[in-house]
Amino acid sequence: MSVTLPDWAEVGRRLARLAAPSHPARLLSITVDLPDAPRFGIPEAGDWCVWRRPDRELKLFGSGRVFAASTSGTGRFAVLHAAHGGLLADWRHEGGPPPVAFLGFAYSPRGGGPLSNACLWVPELLVREARGSVSVTFSCAAAEAPGALARWRGLWQRLAELPPASAVAPRFEQCANPLADRAFLARGRAALRAIGAGGVDKLVLTRSVRLRAEHPFAAASVLDALSDRHAGCATFGVGRGGRAFVGASPETLLRVDGSRVEADALAGTAWLADAGTDPATPATLSLGGDKNRREHDFVARAVAEALASLCDGVETPEAPEVLRFNTLQHLCRRVTARRPTNVSAIDLVARLHPTPAVGGAPTAAALDWLAAHGDRRGAWYTGGIGWVDAAGDADIAVALRCGLLHGRDATLFAGAGFVAGSVPEQELAETEAKFSVMRAALAADGVAVADGREEAA
Repeated sequence: MSVTLPDWAEVGRRLARLAAPSHPARLLSITVDLPDAPRFGIPEAGDWCVWRRPDRELKLFGSGRVFAASTSGTGRFAVLHAAHGGLLADWRHEGGPPPVAFLGFAYSPRGGGPLSNACLWVPELLVREARGSVSVTFSCAAAEAPGALARWRGLWQRLAELPPASAVAPRFEQCANPLADRAFLARGRAALRAIGAGGVDKLVLTRSVRLRAEHPFAAASVLDALSDRHAGCATFGVGRGGRAFVGASPETLLRVDGSRVEADALAGTAWLADAGTDPATPATLSLGGDKNRREHDFVARAVAEALASLCDGVETPEAPEVLRFNTLQHLCRRVTARRPTNVSAIDLVARLHPTPAVGGAPTAAALDWLAAHGDRRGAWYTGGIGWVDAAGDADIAVALRCGLLHGRDATLFAGAGFVAGSVPEQELAETEAKFSVMRAALAADGVAVADGREEAA
């Protein structure tokens, strides 16, 4: 396999200049343009990250970590904000677009295992494909600059030797667990009683499904299937210690481009009865119904209010649009605003998360109810994942349509929002429709599932 190599001699010369005593810094980054994208595989172990926005012609692949700040608790976003500010103050970079730090966090201030609850990190190697151009950014701690070139060359070689993603004819079986279904329905009825009592307007209940395969899941193949089938979504993957958290989210929590801010208010779901049905046929549930519109309005108001607390010129479309992702459909309003210069992307994340799309409304009452009723969400499901660059721009998705892969095991996550008038059996069917996104991607990996067990989350 032929892989285009950087000009290592030039990289070494640039590193020497950047590390000169006259330019003190804590972290050093060098960006090199490439004529084409290297064909790297994804390592089974070690740290790696993937971010793809096919609709924006952007692909990011990172390997290793040269800076990381991990935290948890109610002050986690303040800690990440301070860590990012300190990083920017001591980050010296040369060439190309501003280098990127990745960001991921769990739904609640506790949990997130086996990932850190909240983490900001800079990869040692970052390949960026953007609108036809390709570049690689190498980063190192300033104190480790003398040996950095040798480490970069070794990392490049190891990644180039990894096999690319390969597809095998899919074989897929799974076993249902009626007890878990009944547990979800019981929680749904309890949620409707709480809503009827007037203490809360909306509650989002979640489920997890565990699958076991005959051979290990290949994260690279699953990511390729997700990005190929869901070009309008943010496809993401994070690997740590042999585990991979992967998914394709239709919902942007926050996008910052200079002073422009965008956030999706996405709630209200319809789906086709059969994944093989012609997409032109009617969905099993009407997006125009009162239940979906009320559920959506809770989210739109909350997103607009969160942005208005820090930004200027908040604008919310009068009516939602319908987003279609294969067999799933959603109501969505893209709320926009102008960001003052003293407001960071992480400031905005802290104000936006969690929206009623993933928790409920009012937020505090919904979170209290969920905690009291044993709500558990694995990894970063319904948290956030994305990146923020050295210029302050950012793109962060709500971690949806996702799963955690570990060898032959996979845990998939899905949820549904309950409001007055919800039918628990219909919400259960909605979670099944959402599970189908990851199930289809796993099937594209050629995995044959020998047995499965489903658990209430």
